[in-house]
Amino acid sequence: MKYIKQGLLALLLCGMGIVTVRANGKEKTVQIKSPHKQVAVNVFVENDRLSYTVLYANEKVIDVSPLGLTVDSVDLGYKTHITGAGKFSSLNEKYSVFGNHSSVINNANEASIPCEAGGRQFNLIIRVYDDGVALRYTIPAGTKYIEGESTSWNLPESTSKIAWSGFSQSYEAFSHVTQLSEIPENQPIMGPLTFEVSGKYLSISEADCINFSDMSFMRRDHLLKAYFPFAKNGWKVEHLTDNGPAVPDGSYKGQKVSPWRTTIIAKNLNDLINSDLLTNVCPAPQQGRDFSWVKPGRCLWQWWSVGAPKFEDQANWYDAAARLKWEYYLVDDGWRDWRKDGKDQWTLLKEVIDYGKKVGVQSIVWVDSKECRNAVDRRKYLERIKALGAVGIKIDFIPDATADMMQWYAGTMEDCAELKLLLNFHGSVKPTGLRRTYPNDITREAVRGNEYQISRYSRVMPFQHYVCLPFTRLMAGPADITPVILNPEELKSKQYTWANEFAQAIVFLSPVTHFCDQYKFYLESPMFDLFQTIPTVWDETKVLSCTSMGEVVGFARRKGNTWWIGVMNGETGRMVKIPLSFLSKMTEGTLIYDTQSNTAVDREKRTLSPHDTLSVKLAPGGGFVARIGL
Repeated sequence: MKYIKQGLLALLLCGMGIVTVRANGKEKTVQIKSPHKQVAVNVFVENDRLSYTVLYANEKVIDVSPLGLTVDSVDLGYKTHITGAGKFSSLNEKYSVFGNHSSVINNANEASIPCEAGGRQFNLIIRVYDDGVALRYTIPAGTKYIEGESTSWNLPESTSKIAWSGFSQSYEAFSHVTQLSEIPENQPIMGPLTFEVSGKYLSISEADCINFSDMSFMRRDHLLKAYFPFAKNGWKVEHLTDNGPAVPDGSYKGQKVSPWRTTIIAKNLNDLINSDLLTNVCPAPQQGRDFSWVKPGRCLWQWWSVGAPKFEDQANWYDAAARLKWEYYLVDDGWRDWRKDGKDQWTLLKEVIDYGKKVGVQSIVWVDSKECRNAVDRRKYLERIKALGAVGIKIDFIPDATADMMQWYAGTMEDCAELKLLLNFHGSVKPTGLRRTYPNDITREAVRGNEYQISRYSRVMPFQHYVCLPFTRLMAGPADITPVILNPEELKSKQYTWANEFAQAIVFLSPVTHFCDQYKFYLESPMFDLFQTIPTVWDETKVLSCTSMGEVVGFARRKGNTWWIGVMNGETGRMVKIPLSFLSKMTEGTLIYDTQSNTAVDREKRTLSPHDTLSVKLAPGGGFVARIGL
């Protein structure tokens, strides 16, 4: 009777997409399949090492790879015993997000597999989606110290190219697309990483990182291993400062856990870019919490183009934002030095915020993180900013992403949620999907953006970097790249075209998009009317067939009934074809092309149908933009 029950259980689990395989009366391999059985994960012990493989459409896309977390000098992945079949569950829900599309389906199967190593009990938790895998570990009771992690991704021999970024404390190194062998060995590189395997695309990163140090990767041959560059010697588990009872503590279903280690798997680049795996594995907002006040939009700011803001000039910037019909203006670094007629910087800041309200433009305010590093100081500072009438905060110059600082990030998101402040972290760590939990975490830097294409610092960006970014940093979530340089003097050192610059605002997702240039270049632009209507979040996104990692990127994005197309080219001039089959009917379109000068555009208005295919010639560093529909 015992064996009949086991057989019935196996059949039931198989129907759920979960299969348990037994050998010699002991658990040897546990297999978990996705809801439609597109993805399968095998967990087993091989050569004394807890390991896993991943299959997509029955093809192995992650070879045998080590698992494990080292706690109190015990490697939980070494000489590990799988002590049971595990507990299985499924998830099926919907939610909204500001992103590549507006509605998300969260459908997965999950297994919590009990294991033992070195006398420590823990569970390996694996969640399997039709577009990827996430795994994490429960922290054994009594653990005092996290020393490292063995979780790895063993890339198949058929891996053809990989998108990656160099090491940087604030994720501001260059992005590249190369062969796997060109990534330096035994040196940290920053995720997410995206690679092609036999025509399929995989992207690896982490999610729901609340109180672990930030994870990078270390390559050895075909193996990419989790690595903590900001905590090389580990950290104490009971390290956290008091950020308040409402701040997430990194637990899952009542147990302390590591962050999710994530692998997105897609049959094409469109499915890759549209994956919601990182937000799917993060918690929903606290029950009853209202985030309807969070409003995406366009933002004008002055630091990139003119340096520190001058108090006397602020009305001009607010007026320009109003003419552009943009929602926000950022008062950036330099306002803290304002003094006039016996008034201090706080009084003057309130005056400019009040002026913005009069002309219909809301204010976001910059601050150095050193003014709000501990929970008490942070709360007082944020309350003061809120009391002045600002709707958001930009926090800059943040220290290394240790476990303590990751808890600081969580506390800051919570404080801003309670105070109803939009939040933009700069000089920061990458996001890990927690914008689902805190939609007010509207964007963040953690990217080598247009601050590195700026003449006053003699900084120049290679064309290739920008056509790599959608497959590196942008895979983690929105990035404040500060797009759209139009000043001809700023485009002499590297001749990006105006069409390429405008396309940045379409390709690079940032729900509050900070346009970097001086306002006169937008007001006087032949694209002025398009700047007035460009959205920052989307109902639907399609990756165009011309897209190739590290060479050229093209997105078609829909907001309401209007489609926007943005194409950015890399180092080599080319002709691309853009089929318009995503259109539902014949409609009017405005098309913006490269021309002979990189600081001018050819503009065309024409009627377009779903049967049309556009042929677009792109200069090196060139681009194309279209608005199609009302």
